[in-house]
Amino acid sequence: MPGYEGHLDRDQFRGAFPRWARLIGHLQQISSPRFPVDRAKRQLTVGDFLSQLNQDGDAWKNTGSNPLPAYAESWSGTTDGESGIDPVYAMARTANDLDVYYDPNEQLPDDEYLARVRETVLAAAPMRQNPLDGGEGLGGLVRYTTRDIEVAGRGHVVFTIDVQPVDDSRGPLGLRRDGDAFTIEVDVKMPTMIQRSSEPERARRSIVGVRLPGLEPITPLLRPVADLAADKMAALALQPGVGDGIAAPRFKDIADLYYIARTCPVDGEKLRKALAENWHWREAGRTGPPQPYRFYGQAPARDDETEILWDQGFRQLRARIPQLQDYPEFKEMTETISTFLDGASDPSNGVWDPARGQWLPSLRNEVASTMDRALAPESRTTDPQQPMVPMQRHLFVFDVDKTLSKHDTLDTLAELAGRLPEVQAVHAPDYETSIRAKIAVLRGVDASLVRQVAETIELSEGAEQLIRELKAAGHEVAIASGGFDAVVGPLAERLGVERYAAGKLGIENGVLTGEVSGLIDGPGKVTAIRGWNEELGIPRERTVAVGDGSNDVDMFEAVGFAAGYQPGTAAAAASHTILRDMGQLNRVVHLSPPDRLTTPAATRRGSSERTT
Repeated sequence: MPGYEGHLDRDQFRGAFPRWARLIGHLQQISSPRFPVDRAKRQLTVGDFLSQLNQDGDAWKNTGSNPLPAYAESWSGTTDGESGIDPVYAMARTANDLDVYYDPNEQLPDDEYLARVRETVLAAAPMRQNPLDGGEGLGGLVRYTTRDIEVAGRGHVVFTIDVQPVDDSRGPLGLRRDGDAFTIEVDVKMPTMIQRSSEPERARRSIVGVRLPGLEPITPLLRPVADLAADKMAALALQPGVGDGIAAPRFKDIADLYYIARTCPVDGEKLRKALAENWHWREAGRTGPPQPYRFYGQAPARDDETEILWDQGFRQLRARIPQLQDYPEFKEMTETISTFLDGASDPSNGVWDPARGQWLPSLRNEVASTMDRALAPESRTTDPQQPMVPMQRHLFVFDVDKTLSKHDTLDTLAELAGRLPEVQAVHAPDYETSIRAKIAVLRGVDASLVRQVAETIELSEGAEQLIRELKAAGHEVAIASGGFDAVVGPLAERLGVERYAAGKLGIENGVLTGEVSGLIDGPGKVTAIRGWNEELGIPRERTVAVGDGSNDVDMFEAVGFAAGYQPGTAAAAASHTILRDMGQLNRVVHLSPPDRLTTPAATRRGSSERTT
């Protein structure tokens, strides 16, 4: 259950916060005008409630404005150092409701969808008169009850949830109220309202902006940010809806689009697809956004439009919301938004860089074309100083067997042990079963042979120099291997690589037990990469994976660029380019140190004119 399993260590959390008042007191200490206590407690309960809904898996995806910080790479503006809250959270517009959609594996008719939604929500927050009889939340500090359910046409259903703080310290004497109740709204979108132009994205960071003892990061699957941006583009470019008899422009979506443009790396290909397929355009009889992009009724308004006072309306919104008071004037915001949205129409643009406020050339196109040139005979005369990728810090992730290493290290170990024929005779339907069966064959083998394999690995030609120069150029390097720590650990140390993921080979009393734990299969490599992305602040779009086998396919699909090194059929099909030797990546290492390693965050806004 990625993103939810064990989201709260009850003993540690309740040890720190035995009563609701203790939690509120702590939130008051770390709060600020931009991230007040009320926002913190609602974000905390919203995250906890989503965890309750998703305790059996990832079927409930988060969407809307509330999880915007979870998409963000960093906030590239200023915050005046008001609090210890990460500015990524502090600068996002306040949005306290929980917008979700239920995304089961099967397609459901609307009535079945509603029935499933109702059943799951009411299991976590039953409809009961006594709030003390509600569903348990936050390790027992609160109870959830549903006060009201409103089905709004065919678009969504809104659950109004009462959150009642309780004192559960009296044991057999029962619960009692321990503070004022408050409400959260759970707005469940219907399938017809959710566009799915690409796969959901795992949150880069927790959807809860405060760090508390015992609270693990809550990182749900999110609706793709490209789809979210496309929706907000449509809301601003199409004629506003009518509320209470007057036009109701969505001034808040200006803030959200600007926030996306200043914090979120966005895949250009995905955004182009999301814009082309967005259902709002079809319902309005349009083929897509205006070119160049403009808000509906933006002065000077066209003859067929009613002029909207966007500047004035946003100024009033900004005056009311503390987070927005650090945002620039309307004109500067619209320039940033227009650069972001107009650039999306250019197929040569790859990833939007929020820190620079500009589109970067397509990494896939640029690397692939460079690889093509490297294969050509005339490549030997090409200037080696010509950069291959944008001048930013990238994460390069390497497989080991038949990638960094010329040989399969497990076969090498089996050969040293005299059991190679038995190991090669193992056939299994999947990677994990195969590896475990092969390791079982090696039960009782002297562990000194493992050390011998680790010390004598023959590296692929150019691999050691490539990694050394990648690191010197300021890039990050990691190893994700389906092999074993006893071999991969010494190899990583030899190459100066600080981060690696590998299974743990069972060794007792100096011999192999025939078992392996923590095996890094295909999904395991993806999990490791996601962890490194978050730790290093490098998004998937700037991650390059190099591997050869079928167990590398998952990580190839999870990164911005996949390089198959003398790959098998499955890996070749998932690769963006095929490498014959490591030397074909050597142009990367001639880049100057990435400017993000040397440019203070506070001055990055002035670097938007720099080229890559």
